[in-house]
Formats: sequence, C-alpha cells, structure tokens
Amino acid sequence: MKHKIYSHRYSDIILNSDYELKQEIEGILNSITYQDVSDIFHQRNEERKGENKKLMKGMQSVLNERFKEEFRKRNWEEEKSVFGAGEDNDLRIDFWKRKVGIDVAFNHRSFIGGDLLRFQAAAEVTNEMKIGIYICATKDFLNEISPFPSSLVNFERTKWYLEKFYPVLTVPIYLIGLDK
Repeated sequence: MKHKIYSHRYSDIILNSDYELKQEIEGILNSITYQDVSDIFHQRNEERKGENKKLMKGMQSVLNERFKEEFRKRNWEEEKSVFGAGEDNDLRIDFWKRKVGIDVAFNHRSFIGGDLLRFQAAAEVTNEMKIGIYICATKDFLNEISPFPSSLVNFERTKWYLEKFYPVLTVPIYLIGLDK
C-alpha cells in the first residue's frame, strides 16, 4: 500500500539500523492493498445482507484484521502491556519485536494523545522500546475507507501533534500514513 512517512526524533535512522526489521515492515505494508481490503469489505457486506445483519459502514475493521494477519505471519508479539503482565489492559501496544512497538490506528482521533503517550511510557518509563511506529491513514485515504473520515486518527493531525509536542515526546516515532 502506498504511504507517507514522517520521522520524529530521527526514527528513520534508528529503524535503518535494523534494516531487516525495516524491510519486514515494508513487506507488511506492501502485502496489503486497497483492492484487497475493498474486496473483503464488499464480500462481507454481501454476506451480511444475506443474513439480514447490519452492514459494515467503513473498512477500518478489515484493515485492522489484515494488519494483524500480516504481523502474525512474521511472528510479532501481540498486545504487549507497557507495564508488564497483569497490568492495566488499556496500556498495550499492538505489535512488538526487537524493542520496536507498533500501533495500528483506525480509531477516533481523540486517541492520538494516549497512543503517543503509551510509546513515551514504553521508551522512557519501562525502557521496553527504542522506537515506536504509528500506522494510520492520510486524510485522503480516510475519505475512501470511512463514511466519517473527519472523526478518525489521520497522518496529518498526528504529525501536527508530534511537531507541537516535540519537547515532550522524546521517544523516536516513525509515523506511517497509508494512502490509496
């Protein structure tokens, strides 16, 4: 899938230092296509129609499923708690490998601050992470996948947060904005 990149605090250089892992992430991004997501979405809605169930409105859940499948194929740890096992379930990062944490965000934009703060805690409080990767959609792509694009996390708004809170967010964050 096409995407834009924004590197916060030299995250691109840090990610390049583990080039194999960077290639793996690129492979995941390239293995998911808009056409694939669209086909699955329309197929599921056809099935729902036949079962007289409520139709899915946006493609976000399909995108989340596809990312989960691809990260699982490559043996990424899922839903790791920032503060260790048995701790509050709200403080989890979607995927982990070799001190790299990844959040896939196709949710409400009010979650941006909390998502970035989880990265900060994982890097600075628990020293579990060296870099965070935040995958979301660009504004243009949200228009393709959601009937309510302005209410969702987007690349442009997240980049604004990273720029405005630069002195506070000391963790390197590699922002990926999916595009059609």
